[in-house]
Amino acid sequence: MLQYDNSAFYFFALSFITIYVVPSWISIFNRVMSVTFVKDEAIGAISRTSAEKAKAEELKKESKGLATLMKSKGFVINFIITLVLTVIFIWLLVSVSTDGEVNSFDPFAILEIDSGSDDKAIKKAFRSLSLKYHPDKNPGDRAAEAKFMMVAKAYEALTDAEARENWEKFGNPDGKQSLEVSIGLPEFFLDTANRNLVLMIYLIFMVGVIPFCVYSYYSDSSKYGEKDVMYDTYSWYHYALGEHTLMKSLPEILAGSAEFRKHNVPKTAEDKKNIDQVMSLVKTKMQKPKYSHPVVVKGNVLMHSHLLRVAKQIQSPQLVDDLKYMLRLSTSLIDAMISVCQ
Repeated sequence: MLQYDNSAFYFFALSFITIYVVPSWISIFNRVMSVTFVKDEAIGAISRTSAEKAKAEELKKESKGLATLMKSKGFVINFIITLVLTVIFIWLLVSVSTDGEVNSFDPFAILEIDSGSDDKAIKKAFRSLSLKYHPDKNPGDRAAEAKFMMVAKAYEALTDAEARENWEKFGNPDGKQSLEVSIGLPEFFLDTANRNLVLMIYLIFMVGVIPFCVYSYYSDSSKYGEKDVMYDTYSWYHYALGEHTLMKSLPEILAGSAEFRKHNVPKTAEDKKNIDQVMSLVKTKMQKPKYSHPVVVKGNVLMHSHLLRVAKQIQSPQLVDDLKYMLRLSTSLIDAMISVCQ
């Protein structure tokens, strides 16, 4: 009969965790090295004028040092997960070192007596454990039933001459086994007291967590097309771009990209006031806006502040971060614009 085996579970869990932990630590190490020893040329922090020198220093602050990694939500989440799994990995290693033999049949250990105990101690231990785990005293308890059978088998291995010879020679009182198989799951699952908890965890993962992960992945991936640009953005470009589109209109069209529609929504009166401050810097030099949607207006004035070299005069730190966010995505979005126009 197959038995749930803690040791086998330890080995299985170690192998499974290693698949994630090892590549993750390599990735973390490479990212730490990249922000610690990155060259100025690699991040474009090369200056020829005093204005470029100030910008180069700003690039260094944004691209160098461990603090830059802490700003990345993905890196922080991955680091925490990797750290937790590493702690579990170490605990499993310790468990394997103390109980590392898989599915080993030791009648003395099963009867909870010292190796080499005499017949009197063997019989006493058998009586005590068989009464403790007898099915009549533990109705419906599969763990107790399995323990009772193992106790009986251990007693037979120590008292029956043929069974003992088989155990000493083959490691099993039934004789040579063609194949020894155990289930790589902890005995915790067999305990009747944990039945409801195990069932609840199973339902949460199978009915809740896994379908949610699949849905989230599918719903997110279905929004993006080539170059990781959203399909809604391509639709917008097809609508807004034409053979008569002027170069001056491109910042406004870029600002209408679907990637910015949640990020650039003005939420408070303070946000609108800050946008008006940026508008005052660029209004005289920008084309009259064609679209009045708040997201497009905000993105348009931010892009013009960058193109007109007045971004340093933006007073709101939040708007500065919003502009940087737009600039990070601008390369792929401009490529998408070009592909639509071809």
